Amino acid sequence: MPFAVGLVERECPRCHRAVELPLGDLCPVCRADIDRRARKLANRVALGTTALLAVYVLWRVPEHPVARLVSGMSVGIWFVLTNLVVRRAVRELTK
Repeated sequence: MPFAVGLVERECPRCHRAVELPLGDLCPVCRADIDRRARKLANRVALGTTALLAVYVLWRVPEHPVARLVSGMSVGIWFVLTNLVVRRAVRELTK
């Protein structure tokens, strides 16, 4: 007799709706809600920290064009990395 390891109707641990999920997994509606909240918070945090970094860079970096270009690129990379890290952290903490 084969084991029933496939999808079985269970409750979502977050919203308690009956859906076909593996045990302990979230339903698509809850997952989308968590992703939306994580994206919103990550954008706000990344924008705030990037603005502070940009002000610091403008104040401290010399007027040389190459230094300004490298600093501008680093500010853009900072935004992307901060956004990804905060988004991942919020997703993991709100499950």
